[in-house]
Amino acid sequence: MRIAAIGGNALHAPAHTRTALTSAYVQGADILVFDVAVTADGHVVPGSDLGLPRQADSTASVGELTLTRLRALDLSATFRPRGSPDFRYRPEGHAPVRVEALDDLLDALPDEVTYVVRVSTGGKDTVAAVTEIFTRRAATARLVVAASDPELLRHARGLDLDVGTALTGPAPAGPGAGPDPGLLDRALQDGALDLVLCGIDDLIGADGRPTGLGLRLGEAARSSDVRLGVLVLPRADRGHDDYALAAAQPYTWAVATESTFDTAEALRPGTRRLDETFAGTHIDTSRFALGYAKANPHCHVFQDDGIHIRITPYPGDPQPPPPADPVERRLAELEERTWYALGDWPFYSGGGLGVTHGLRGDFAAEVLVESAVAAQATMCEMAAVNADPGTHHPPYDDDGSPWFPRTFRDKDAFYDPHGAPPFVGAEHDEDDGYRINWNLGTLYDTNQYGPPVGDGRVLAARLRLERRGAYFAAYTRNDVDAHDWVCVGTVRNDSMNETVHLRCSGKRWRQEDPADATRYMPIPANEFVFRDLRVTCYF
Repeated sequence: MRIAAIGGNALHAPAHTRTALTSAYVQGADILVFDVAVTADGHVVPGSDLGLPRQADSTASVGELTLTRLRALDLSATFRPRGSPDFRYRPEGHAPVRVEALDDLLDALPDEVTYVVRVSTGGKDTVAAVTEIFTRRAATARLVVAASDPELLRHARGLDLDVGTALTGPAPAGPGAGPDPGLLDRALQDGALDLVLCGIDDLIGADGRPTGLGLRLGEAARSSDVRLGVLVLPRADRGHDDYALAAAQPYTWAVATESTFDTAEALRPGTRRLDETFAGTHIDTSRFALGYAKANPHCHVFQDDGIHIRITPYPGDPQPPPPADPVERRLAELEERTWYALGDWPFYSGGGLGVTHGLRGDFAAEVLVESAVAAQATMCEMAAVNADPGTHHPPYDDDGSPWFPRTFRDKDAFYDPHGAPPFVGAEHDEDDGYRINWNLGTLYDTNQYGPPVGDGRVLAARLRLERRGAYFAAYTRNDVDAHDWVCVGTVRNDSMNETVHLRCSGKRWRQEDPADATRYMPIPANEFVFRDLRVTCYF
């Protein structure tokens, strides 16, 4: 059954944004449903004329604002995940979540997505503007124009025969979302109707029997003269049974949702590949490997009812004074340049866990991670990597004593957060927040990051990473202020292999003081603990 996402994954990221739309696709939605409006300077944007600015807590309308002024608004201002009234999506001091023009979104989103675009303002001019955008991309076969006026649908079909049409009701969802029966008959007589958008309440009564509209749509769907399906809009408060009920109707073309998490159980079941608590003290080396990012004695990776990455205090000076003797000073400079050339700094310590068996195709992985501190120059991540974990050395010697890295043979870039590129990961970034990270190439210094989301001072959270083809989405949730999944970013990475390996890792390093670039921040100790790693695969 097709899944249609209204405004994208609108319960897990600010609606109508690239993050919300892409994350819905990654989690199984093949159809994206949204209103459109036109700015004062003629740009088509996703979101209704009044509703889009309301996301940013603005009383303006899209038609009153230029795209530049509209992009000054923060679309995350009113976003709150379910049950999380105190959540703030973008931390204070960081750039707002901005609207994007429909042109730019189509270039960023997957080519196989179908778009159901609702036109509620602007009439034929808006229909023409939307159709022209899809025509330039030879993508009109993936466009469905939705409106409550059959005349607009007839106009859309006249512009391009490949454009699909959908009749809606006066309300965007719930009761009243279904069309007026008289307008439905008129649209059917015109022969320019492919879909109907209806709330399930408009189709099935409280007694479980079809309503008059439901019977009429069933008759039309069975007619050999009419190509008709229904995009069903379930009730938001009825749970998974509503989605299964909607999918079971003979006329249903797709089931709509604002949360692809809600539809996953009923409409996109996967296969649980891994469910590991890491109880006890001995790692199962047939499935997992532990390793170190650097060969120094300041990190210890071990299992003890969780995978611990214990990073001890660094005894040296983060900024030692230069020696007075010119020869000694020159030697110190050469030593530091060698650190950077080899990427082997004594104050840089880290390591983690790798899953030895590769993940092939689409998957969703999640893990619980706890940090002892949240500070600058220390972070952790769960990432998908093209490399495998390398040597499967347990974190103890034959006599049971702890084993620490000693030489270059004891370290592996796989266990270095941001290491062994290309990769894509979900990370807890210092005390700034949670974000997605990625590398499209093979050089460490080409790492890229999404902006932070949420409160980085939260020490315990779940990280989630999903893949569908070349697209990835990263999420977090916690028991403090984000009680439902929040998408922290999405990215397309065509550098990733079909089969990837999963790592959970943490590190600390030396970082410049943002207030004085000639100084360094204190080098913190930390301990990360990963537990409850689950992986679901989709075939």
